[in-house]
Amino acid sequence: MEFKQRHSDFNKYLEASEYINKDDPKVKIIAQYCYERALDAVNKQDPEAYYDPEIEIARQCFLLVRDEIKHSHDIGSDKVVLKASRVLEEKEGLCFAKANLLCALLRASSIPAGIGYQYLRLDTPDSPLILHGLTFVYLEAIGWIRLDARGNREDIHAEFSIDPSDEKLAFKTDPGLGELDIPFIYAAHDKQVIMKYNRHDNLNDLWNDLPDKLSGNE
Repeated sequence: MEFKQRHSDFNKYLEASEYINKDDPKVKIIAQYCYERALDAVNKQDPEAYYDPEIEIARQCFLLVRDEIKHSHDIGSDKVVLKASRVLEEKEGLCFAKANLLCALLRASSIPAGIGYQYLRLDTPDSPLILHGLTFVYLEAIGWIRLDARGNREDIHAEFSIDPSDEKLAFKTDPGLGELDIPFIYAAHDKQVIMKYNRHDNLNDLWNDLPDKLSGNE
């Protein structure tokens, strides 16, 4: 799939915004921590580490969000969080929230990042289509790749992969079910996603009314 930037101005993918608040002190501290983890992995000759500093920093940001920030529904939480800094505070969030945090950490590390989506059926082949949030990352040596920091569990397994032809996302779309990978790289979440979040203050209610449409506007 050919990825398509929604913005020709590359700076859009480095800017702070309301929900991707990369300049928040907490976000900056954790971005620095990821940088230090990257250096440590290289110094200790971790076999999974990349010796391209930018790639290894991106990997450490991904691992932190995937593994240390819990998926709210998986842990039975009722909290609705979306802003990157609050995701850090609460240490939880749905895919949309975790995508915001990963974007914020990457941008705080001077690595361009954006938001992406898939259309998926949540439970069964006849379940309604809903949106799933991903993170796009631009790496100087490679270009745009997609990462899914949703969080692993026994039946879900996502990994850091720099090969766009061998993505290791949490979910693989099935076109036969109407599922779809959306190629557009957003600088922030679509307004329809924000609207759904603003409508609910309890996760059970949001889970029954998950974002399922894109307006095309951020």
